[in-house]
Amino acid sequence: MKTITIGRGDGCNIYIDDESMSRRHAIIKIPTFGEMEIVDMSKNGTSVNGIRLRPNVPFPVSRKDVVTFADVAQLDWAKVPDPLKYYKLGVLIVGGLIVLLLAIWLAKSLFSGSKEEPVKPAIEQVEKSVPPSEQQVETTKEEPAEEAADDKAEPQTPAATEGKETTSDTYDPVKEFNKAVQAGKERRVAEERARQQKAKEQQKQKEQKQKEQKQKEQQKEQQKQEDSKQPSDGNSSKKEYKPEMI
Repeated sequence: MKTITIGRGDGCNIYIDDESMSRRHAIIKIPTFGEMEIVDMSKNGTSVNGIRLRPNVPFPVSRKDVVTFADVAQLDWAKVPDPLKYYKLGVLIVGGLIVLLLAIWLAKSLFSGSKEEPVKPAIEQVEKSVPPSEQQVETTKEEPAEEAADDKAEPQTPAATEGKETTSDTYDPVKEFNKAVQAGKERRVAEERARQQKAKEQQKQKEQKQKEQKQKEQQKEQQKQEDSKQPSDGNSSKKEYKPEMI
């Protein structure tokens, strides 16, 4: 925290030459992070936005407030150092660099998109590279081969076509969704049963511990009763009268 002194004394950080000012009229406390405070230490008083401050009592203040001393001088905030000045400047510089980089990237993407030419199909390129005479020869050669392939192809029976249709229609999204929902329900039911079983086991363990605790307490009470009876039996044996032989 930094402290700024204001007054007409020689050692003040902000010097105001006026007879109404005290040598150490007021101080401003400037934390690194937080709100500034001003403390009046004068006889003629200090005001913030027209409100008279109580002496030696900190009062929150900002750089937008109007601070007057003894109603004769006003505080110049330019003379009060700002600890966050360089921090704010760094934030502005970093933000500007980010905006600039984004603008460059967008410009590059727009220019690259406009310069790209549509890719032509490979078939058209091959046709252009081959002379027309050779294309005619290739078509004449390919036609018999296609006819032979058609002759070799066996006609499909109606049964085969029906089987293909049925296999293609076996997938039903509604049924798959219902199966997924049912599986989720079964999983939740299993989890709920496991949780109930675990709770029952914990309850049984708790009851077993309580029974053991009661048994231990009973054993302790029995032991205390036996211990309390033993001294009385010893005293009676001592006091027992034994007649002497005559």
